[in-house]
Amino acid sequence: MVQNIKSILIGLTKEFGPDETSSALAYGISLAQQAGAHATIQAASIKLTLSSAGVSKVIAGLVREENQRLHSLAQAAARTAEAHAVSAGVACSIESPHLSYPELLAAFRTQARLHDLTIVDAESESLAVDRGLIEALLMETGRPLLVVPATQDVFCAKRIIVAWDGSGRAARGAADALPFLRAAEAVKVVAVTGEKGLPATPTCADAALHLSRHGVNVEAQTLPVVKGDVAETLRKHATLIHADLIVMGGYVHSRLRELVFGGVTQSLLKQSPVPLFMAY
Repeated sequence: MVQNIKSILIGLTKEFGPDETSSALAYGISLAQQAGAHATIQAASIKLTLSSAGVSKVIAGLVREENQRLHSLAQAAARTAEAHAVSAGVACSIESPHLSYPELLAAFRTQARLHDLTIVDAESESLAVDRGLIEALLMETGRPLLVVPATQDVFCAKRIIVAWDGSGRAARGAADALPFLRAAEAVKVVAVTGEKGLPATPTCADAALHLSRHGVNVEAQTLPVVKGDVAETLRKHATLIHADLIVMGGYVHSRLRELVFGGVTQSLLKQSPVPLFMAY
């Protein structure tokens, strides 16, 4: 059983229509159920705004109607999510804020700082609205983030990969993931070699030894990089060992912080066979 996870924030955004589905919701409720945690479900919608006061009444009316539609979708999603949580025996609270994009990011950041973990859906498009939310949650909350790909709707973390490169971010990811690592049946601290020079210390063996002192059933493993692609190496290994979760540090290119994640992070967010537990 996962211990020391007491409060989970599940972030949903409603942008298009009522048929949108969320793996993060089902996965998050499943985790809350197993951990005995409280779930806060924030089903948000983005408020459209007009840049000019001189627009026609027709345009203003269309924008107002679209905002009403989006807000209604978010409210309906929140009520459905609450019913799902209640049926699973999970204590929950719901919110359905309707805010401009900057305000929405601020609301999510504020809530995330008051929870042990935030769970959101993966977003394959790097410039999509949800990708901006992922970056804000990862970079500006001081809390870990769990990103769930489509079809992963039941929490399971029996076999976990910890992606290790000796960096402070990797160490932060492993430390924040300790409740999951302790509960796992098998953990592999994996260093991918050949793509770039890894620091001499701490090695993945050093990291594994540290985690073992925390009661983690862990092994260290080095892998040769597959065609120069660290993310693909991790994807293939996760599939090979039937991993349930990848733990990693998140990276952002500093000069383009508002737009682009670092290469490995970007690639895994776009395509991962399992959920990503990320810290920064």
